[in-house]
Amino acid sequence: MKSVIKKWGINGEGIVFRNKKPVFIVGAIPTERVSYHIVQEHKTYCIGELEKIEEGSSLRRYPVCQYADRCSGCSLMHVKYKGQCKMKEQILKESLKKYAQYDGPIEPIRKNINNLGYRNSCKLPLRVIQGKLVSGMYKKNSNDFVAIDHCLIHSKYIEHVRKQILEVINNYGSALDKTLFKSLVIKEFNEKIQVILVSGPMKFPQKLIDQICNIEGIVSLWQSIKTDRSVDVFGSEMKHLALEMNITLNIEDLQLSLLPRSFFQLNTTQAVEMYKYVSSLVDSCNLLVEAYCGIGAMSLFCAKKVKQVIGIEYIDDAVKNAKENAKINHIKNASFICGDAGQVLRNISKDHEIDTLIVDPPRTGLDRVMIDTILSSNIKNIIYVSCNPSTLAKNIDALNKRYHLVQVQPFDLFSQTQHIETVCLFKRS
Repeated sequence: MKSVIKKWGINGEGIVFRNKKPVFIVGAIPTERVSYHIVQEHKTYCIGELEKIEEGSSLRRYPVCQYADRCSGCSLMHVKYKGQCKMKEQILKESLKKYAQYDGPIEPIRKNINNLGYRNSCKLPLRVIQGKLVSGMYKKNSNDFVAIDHCLIHSKYIEHVRKQILEVINNYGSALDKTLFKSLVIKEFNEKIQVILVSGPMKFPQKLIDQICNIEGIVSLWQSIKTDRSVDVFGSEMKHLALEMNITLNIEDLQLSLLPRSFFQLNTTQAVEMYKYVSSLVDSCNLLVEAYCGIGAMSLFCAKKVKQVIGIEYIDDAVKNAKENAKINHIKNASFICGDAGQVLRNISKDHEIDTLIVDPPRTGLDRVMIDTILSSNIKNIIYVSCNPSTLAKNIDALNKRYHLVQVQPFDLFSQTQHIETVCLFKRS
């Protein structure tokens, strides 16, 4: 079959329509004329497979990554950066219109000045192939492992350390059971590296630990023992093996510490720009609350503008880091609570008048408890930091009962992928 690609899909696919049903075609770009065939047919949509590009788009480029057609990590590697940004702006606009009936202004996307080599963290599955331990990724929607020798969106320091760790393990000898290694997690900030080796139950030889610690840049080494099949990369047991327990990150005038389970945005440079923007939206006030606050970065970034900041986070390690970060930076008007965001916010709102609420939820968006708490409160302003346009738009629709959306600013933090961050400002109606 031949057809012209009409629009983008939310995961970077091209879409054509056949019998009024959308057909999602990976690797196709809007305005292109392509040959394709149907590989899956569902009630409301189809999945197509690209056969040939009959007429190409001016936005197409030859993928700079040799694994682009096999790895699921970068869905837009075949699209010029200008086209990637256009795609993300379009998806955001369509989501807000479809789910929230919003057709107001959206600011131009804040572009990523480093659209390769920007990623400060990786979580890579490991496999033994021909007797050697290798890292890689999975093909999209499958368990098919793809060995990857070099990733172009990782920072050069992550790639340097990743290769050396695998070399150390592979050169250790037959006494080490390589099949027990499950994943390799690496975080890099300011050229300093934290490594978490995820494995089945095993004790690492001290000689192996020493050799890994001798790799330049590594300042923190952990083991996570995983025995379940959950989607969480980490297991229930975390063992500190050597060097520092935390890794330290410096952003602007803040010094932040992270334990292995703590999260920070994957693009440090763009995260700082986004935090600056969020801070600019915060008016001087008495009480600022940040839900899903992680290690407290945004809370501490905004602390100078308010009398009191309260952060809420359910990951215990992150809360420990947030409290430590407030202490390290001599910020005395910030406190942090470990618990469910919606429930804790409900308790706070009973006893305090909240001037501004910052929410930075996971991809699933705000849950029912959080939305009901917000709608029943007297919170004046809401700053919503979203990583998913669809759930953002659905949450906007719910919040419209009491709040008015006044500003929408997208950021590109994840170049070469379909993902987009969006900051929205709401004011109480």
